[in-house]
Amino acid sequence: MPEPGPSGNARQVHLVELTALPDVRYSVTLGYLQAAAQADPWLARACDFRRHVHHQQASRFDAVCDQVLAEMDDPLVAAFTVYFWNRAQTLELARRVKERWPGCWVIVGGNDVTHQTEAVFAEAPHVDVLVHGEGELRFRDLLQRVLVAAGEPVPAGLAAVGALPADLRPGDLGDVPGISYWSGAGADRTLVTTRPAERITDLDDVVSPLLSPVYPDADLAASQIIVYETNRGCPYSCAFCYWGGATNAKVRQFPMPRIEAELERIVRTAKQGATLFIADANFGLLARDSQIAQFIVDACARHRKRLLVMTNWAKNTTERVLHIAELLHSAGLTGAITLSAQSFDQEVLDIAKRSNIRVENYRRLQAQFRERGIPTYTDLIWGLPGESRRSYQDGIEEVLAAGGSPVVYPLLLLNNTEFTHERFRTDHGLRSRRLPADVGNPELEADVVVEHSGMTFEDWLWGMELRIPLGLFQKALMRCTLRYLHHVTGVRQVDLLEQLRQYLTQSCSDPVVRSAVRNFTVAWRDPQRFDRTGLERELGAWSIPEEMHYQAALHRVLTDQGRLQSFLTEALEYLTARLGDHPRPDAEALAGTLSVDLAGAAVFLTGIRRSPQQAEFTVRCDVFEVLREAGCVPLRPEPVDGPFVHGLLRVAPSRAHYPFSAYALSVWHGSGNPLRDGIIEWRSASTAVLQAG
Repeated sequence: MPEPGPSGNARQVHLVELTALPDVRYSVTLGYLQAAAQADPWLARACDFRRHVHHQQASRFDAVCDQVLAEMDDPLVAAFTVYFWNRAQTLELARRVKERWPGCWVIVGGNDVTHQTEAVFAEAPHVDVLVHGEGELRFRDLLQRVLVAAGEPVPAGLAAVGALPADLRPGDLGDVPGISYWSGAGADRTLVTTRPAERITDLDDVVSPLLSPVYPDADLAASQIIVYETNRGCPYSCAFCYWGGATNAKVRQFPMPRIEAELERIVRTAKQGATLFIADANFGLLARDSQIAQFIVDACARHRKRLLVMTNWAKNTTERVLHIAELLHSAGLTGAITLSAQSFDQEVLDIAKRSNIRVENYRRLQAQFRERGIPTYTDLIWGLPGESRRSYQDGIEEVLAAGGSPVVYPLLLLNNTEFTHERFRTDHGLRSRRLPADVGNPELEADVVVEHSGMTFEDWLWGMELRIPLGLFQKALMRCTLRYLHHVTGVRQVDLLEQLRQYLTQSCSDPVVRSAVRNFTVAWRDPQRFDRTGLERELGAWSIPEEMHYQAALHRVLTDQGRLQSFLTEALEYLTARLGDHPRPDAEALAGTLSVDLAGAAVFLTGIRRSPQQAEFTVRCDVFEVLREAGCVPLRPEPVDGPFVHGLLRVAPSRAHYPFSAYALSVWHGSGNPLRDGIIEWRSASTAVLQAG
């Protein structure tokens, strides 16, 4: 029997999400809300649902507002999903809706506004209702009561889903749990918060937006990223995260038959190369996650699709995660796997109420991933209470020593977490500033911790600066050289990176690189001084607004072979001049490692020049063995005759379609490695070639 559709005089209900992701038309959040409401036959007939999913790019905000308002005509309800990154813009759009149509009910919900009643209504008095926690069933119940308030009677023989009180009065929302709303009017208007709503225990009660008539195939096909969840909840209670605290450590699972049907539709309709983001808190935690991964692999094979599967991997990586990662990686469906740590200091972890994977297990798993050729990255948070400059450096070194890729984020204070409690902030001297979470993307504004009792603001700034040489040298341009320097001298890689931080900020002779690095620091001090114009002058008008200073410095040195050679030579001379009494590698060994690093630039250049590039390198066999054992280069070729290994690194033509910005950021995030992403032909050589072709 067909689902009931809206009647000719149905009232408009608009669902709005401003997303930080470009090229998205499918919103799982809005889909859940509409599917839950439409499952009620009365609401399906009485309401005309319209969804608005727009990229929140600041330069287009007014145009987006105009477009959303133009698509409204005397709306009954406008509902908005709010995250920390879109809060200001979303509440401003809501204000414009209310200003145009004062009788429209403005409803907001989402993690950033849940349990923030006083702050939300003070910031946005134009909001009528705030929904706390899971919104699907609350939204359905609210729409029923809003229709009653609008004078719409429940049609005979078409009973509403859910119990409507027999004595319900127009405008009475008091029986709906888990909401805050304005009661009364004018000077008598007061805020009312109802009793807390219970968590949805049976996720079968949450109607699928993929298996009900909500989203057409065209919206799925037009979305570069499709967000999907197989369960809800988190068994951990990290003090900096609301995921576990919000769910009382209970993990609730969607039924497997539903998951398989939904994934089948996603894979069938998604465009080639789209990203499927599994938004579980800990994918790989449950035994059935292996079955889900296998289903995705099989569905992609059936439909001849290659999707990029991303997820929040289980916090304490297990053999199951290793198995799932190998399954997806073998099918070409995943990038780097997260080995989540946040810190390696036990005092820091205790304060954060975080139980981490043991260091010896972390090293073992890194080795197993490396043996299978599966890239990993390790999340670290700079600014956690208890973390010092020394422990921060120790954590980075632990990751590098194990052959991993550290990805460092600033600590954000997320609403409803223990870190935001006044007593906690006082006890640990936490001080935050309203800053962009990424200084190159001003729209992602958040409360960023910049100081605590063991970290001054200058310490924090230094820790943020260290991310630039980490990305520019260790991940992108000098991975092999730094590793070999560490092997010969005994100097920690993180200490070599600290020297390179000083080189970039004080001694680098390239004016564009120097300007980009200095603006990185200046912009953290004052985001208004972020030099977007200068960075875009180097990168071009089209660039991904993420870690733009790193991208600009990298782009600058890559676009001229002589400049790249001079830049790396100057940086290496700066390092070796500061080795003091430490042993020094011989010139031939260093020239060899540098030739390998220079060859890796061919992968970046392919994205810049949009044509396949190639480069040669030659390195001594004993040096190559050190790099191989450290995971810096692919597996050693067959035994060679002679003292040198010679390689020709070629880049596949498909890489020419990979924009530089996208690839540069994949390296920053740990999923890209120029020496792994090229195709290397090996042969022996009796003499060294000291420069890359």
